[in-house]
Amino acid sequence: MLLLLAAATMMSAYPDEGRVRREMRAAPRPVREFLVRRAGCNHWGGEEAYDADRARQIAEAARMLRCNWIDLDERRLKRRYAKLPRVIWLLKKTRDWDSIP
Repeated sequence: MLLLLAAATMMSAYPDEGRVRREMRAAPRPVREFLVRRAGCNHWGGEEAYDADRARQIAEAARMLRCNWIDLDERRLKRRYAKLPRVIWLLKKTRDWDSIP
């Protein structure tokens, strides 16, 4: 039983995390930067604004990450790298991730 628990905690929360790591290393710099930025937006978008200070902190993080532009920036990257299926896969696979390995 202890072995199963240890194996479960070692497993990633994200499927294909190993491949994502490999593809991240090979991805063009604008794609890597975008993925980190989008993960930050996903993270902050899921945070609770339990008081005014926290709401300001979340809003400031979203502003600095330019979260309002994420969808447009993703479309631009998909057009720019349309002939690189590994990049398209990476963009799709990590769409809802809130951290990048």
